[in-house]
Amino acid sequence: MPVNLPISFPSERARLQRLAEDAQGLTPTQRLLAVADALAAAEALSAAGGIRDAQLEYHQRREEEWQRIMKEFIAKHVDPRPPVE
Repeated sequence: MPVNLPISFPSERARLQRLAEDAQGLTPTQRLLAVADALAAAEALSAAGGIRDAQLEYHQRREEEWQRIMKEFIAKHVDPRPPVE
């Protein structure tokens, strides 16, 4: 059910069109520098927040746990003896 709000929000299409128009005036070098700046800012925010190391550590623990669980499952459900023919 659509909701009619008294506040108008730009459509996604309009927003993307505006971004494309803004980028048209940039040279390829300026565009590349803008991308590099965005990546550097994301990296700086990640490092400043201290969350990156915690995320990597969490991911490593989950990966090790998953491998342990899979090894236990395989050991429990897979018969090491070859099938009798």
